[in-house]
Amino acid sequence: MINQPNDVQEDIEIVVIDDDEDVRINTCDLLSTRYQRIAHYPSPAPLLNRLRPDSAMVILTDLRMPDADGFEFAQQSLRLAPEVPVILMTGYGEVSIAVDAMKHGVQDFVEKPFDTDYLLRAVEKAVERRKLSLSLHQTRRAMDCEKDIQSVIVGQCPAIRTLRRDIAEFAGMNIPVMIYGDTGTGKELVARSLHQHSDRSSGRFVALNCAAIPEQLAEAELFGYDKGAFTGATGARVGKLQHATGGTLFLDEVESLPLTTQAKLLRAISDSLVTPLGSNREVSIDCRIVSATKDELRGNESFRQDLFFRLQVAELRIPALRDRGNDIVLLFEFYARQQCDNFGRDYRPADDHTRSVLLGYEWPGNVRELVNVATRYAIRGCRDVESAIEQDTGSVFEVRDGESLKDMVQAYEEKLIRSKLEQHRGKVSAVLEDLCLERRTFNQKLNRYGICAADYRST
Repeated sequence: MINQPNDVQEDIEIVVIDDDEDVRINTCDLLSTRYQRIAHYPSPAPLLNRLRPDSAMVILTDLRMPDADGFEFAQQSLRLAPEVPVILMTGYGEVSIAVDAMKHGVQDFVEKPFDTDYLLRAVEKAVERRKLSLSLHQTRRAMDCEKDIQSVIVGQCPAIRTLRRDIAEFAGMNIPVMIYGDTGTGKELVARSLHQHSDRSSGRFVALNCAAIPEQLAEAELFGYDKGAFTGATGARVGKLQHATGGTLFLDEVESLPLTTQAKLLRAISDSLVTPLGSNREVSIDCRIVSATKDELRGNESFRQDLFFRLQVAELRIPALRDRGNDIVLLFEFYARQQCDNFGRDYRPADDHTRSVLLGYEWPGNVRELVNVATRYAIRGCRDVESAIEQDTGSVFEVRDGESLKDMVQAYEEKLIRSKLEQHRGKVSAVLEDLCLERRTFNQKLNRYGICAADYRST
């Protein structure tokens, strides 16, 4: 769903090229009665530097200029951007040249002095042609994008098909997107898909879990800080908004941001500027913001509504796994087969009993839980799905008579660390982020409990 109209046939820019300034100004004045985006140059050179195959423009160029030949420029333009229409402006006696140019791809020509009605009609036809070509290009791109997304966002239920279609549609639009979904449904996967199929895909994808940062450090994480900005700031650090410039910033659990930080984030987005803590200098930013939440933010008193409307230009909704019907079995087999390949085991398709168990379970942890169950199922040789589910739902904390509180806490801590290492297949960075631990503290705990992270890595 998108919350404001977006004309995929974006506004077309009309570019006028003529060495005669009076002609340029008069032509632009005439065109300004119909079109908002108009540029003019005395020669073609500046335009060649910004002409791209996807340029949303129509070009009007003089045929004869002191430092350039309009026909040669038209040929250059058509090589760089074959679908950008070019209209030649010709003087008396040059009609035959213009007609020949049309045989080589030029859209049309107009004779000087202009018949204003004819000029406007010629430009209107060129604009409509460019709108159509841009629309077809965007449609083809969305279809190719949706095919790629299908290999990542797996499933065939109507809600997932709609999700894939919307991702493909929104990916190419440089607009903020809000993703709704319960914990474990794959919100970051959707955010990465938006980034990877956008024009910013060559830039960074920067993820920030807003619930994992202490309230007093939220602004430092987002806006950065200078040395000495606060106790412990021993050096300067770039904030996430600046670090994501040229790419995408993913704000997970955005509902957890403190209200004071929300106000400053709104200002930063509106102005495309951040001021690092402890500094008076403003730094420009240019990143696309994709946010995710498990809560409804419209009308939410703990979330600024002006920021909500700024972040939710478009929205995507991921269904809970329990609502996806046969997708549960499809996803389970997808991940079980994948894990069998990782562990060098033979994959056996789920039988009727396994399917019945999978479809009868509520999956409170959604896809994240299903991946864990599929992993244990693969380790067991594709047998006993009930035990794989029970292990996932079993309590990590066990109370034993006669144990001190310290012993019980340590036992819980050890079991939790081992559980997270298994969940993330020995990837220490993922465990550190999940448990919000510093690496030094984590290493101390591994030594204390005799845990080797390498033992949990997939082979």
